[in-house]
Amino acid sequence: MIGPPQPKPAEKISFPPYIVKDLRNGLRVILIEHHEQPIVSLHFLAKSGSSEDGNLPGLANLTAELLTKGTKTRTAVEIADEIDYVGGQLVTGSSWDATFASVTTLRKHLDLGLSLLADVTLGPIFAEEEIERVRLQRLTVLLQRKDDADYLAEQRLDAAVFNGHPYAQPEIGTEESVRALRREDFIRFHTTHFRPNNTILAVVGDILPDEVFSRIEDLFCSWERQRLPDGSLQMPTGPENSAVYVVDKPEAVQSAIRVGHVGIARKSPDFVPVVVLNTLLGGYFHSRLNLNLREGKAFTYGAQMSFDMRKYPGPFIVSADVRNAVTGSAVGEVLYELRRIREDLVTPEELDLVKGFIVGSFPLQLETANQIASKVIDLELYDLPRDFYDTFSDRVENTSGEDLLRVSRRYLHPDRVAIVVAGNGREIISGLERFGPVEVVDPDGKKISL
Repeated sequence: MIGPPQPKPAEKISFPPYIVKDLRNGLRVILIEHHEQPIVSLHFLAKSGSSEDGNLPGLANLTAELLTKGTKTRTAVEIADEIDYVGGQLVTGSSWDATFASVTTLRKHLDLGLSLLADVTLGPIFAEEEIERVRLQRLTVLLQRKDDADYLAEQRLDAAVFNGHPYAQPEIGTEESVRALRREDFIRFHTTHFRPNNTILAVVGDILPDEVFSRIEDLFCSWERQRLPDGSLQMPTGPENSAVYVVDKPEAVQSAIRVGHVGIARKSPDFVPVVVLNTLLGGYFHSRLNLNLREGKAFTYGAQMSFDMRKYPGPFIVSADVRNAVTGSAVGEVLYELRRIREDLVTPEELDLVKGFIVGSFPLQLETANQIASKVIDLELYDLPRDFYDTFSDRVENTSGEDLLRVSRRYLHPDRVAIVVAGNGREIISGLERFGPVEVVDPDGKKISL
């Protein structure tokens, strides 16, 4: 009998070459030629994000939003009209490790794109009326999030895992912090962290590197460098014992489950085997968690697992939404899978399937100029080797079952996890008590009794 055709060996992927140049003021410029389409992507990234919020969570995130709301030379409406007129896109945002602005436009509009990027990043004025408009919008979002079980579960998990660490705070802020933010807070954050010696500017697309670099010099050469704050944080440690939390939503008909603890940093030498481990356990459709909770038990439409890798170790999280009646059983199966992967070697067949999926999907992450820019920026932001992506597929292929056993024992701790469930407390609490004492809170995080 003739069997199914065997897949061809994965093609060798070479990461696009790129040029790194520094301006005299310390601004790092990355130039990548990508001539498949007449498009250019510009990415400005200040290497400071929500971990610098201090006692005002949401500061970095809202500072990023306000960058496009008026500068010394353009109003918010003018900024929006100029980029829309050429069919481009201007986006700002933040992560835990960075605050960014990016412009995507046709090559023929490159000068406008660079001008807009320089304007919104170097010259925002943080007008009071725009601050109040953004504040009101954010308070509305936070009010809506109180009805979002997934968001409530994730925030309670962060609070439990990172108690006392900046990662415990929500990136988008709290009602209290958003109301407390003042114009001087945004000016301080911008003045402190938006400095050339704290910034990466990547240009990817249909470009001539020397020509683009000269334009960047003209726009950014007068920007003054400055001594930067230390910015270092204590390493997050997480809870020493397992703890169970219920965020009570009395009308909920299903439960949002989050199980997790502190994970690993992005620069960890175990990055590749942890990626393989994560994929095998909960990173694709055929993962153990999904096959167990979805295909085997029919508890959920999907179960996922992730390591959020940041400058410092971020959260490791297993997530699933399940029916109220099976909440406790679902948590039990999650813990079972976390323990099982620490005890036995995976079979060669299972491991080969996972590695084939990772290697086969990797080229899809390098198809567009924006994707390539994101990868290169990661190299610079996290101080990774220049050949990191050139060797990625080979390192995945060389990951063994013994490697997975080692990293699972080092980075998975099923006996000291935070278990958080957002759902109908009266219906689910009895099924969770076997995992430890249960603390019940309302959507605002205040302790309550049922």
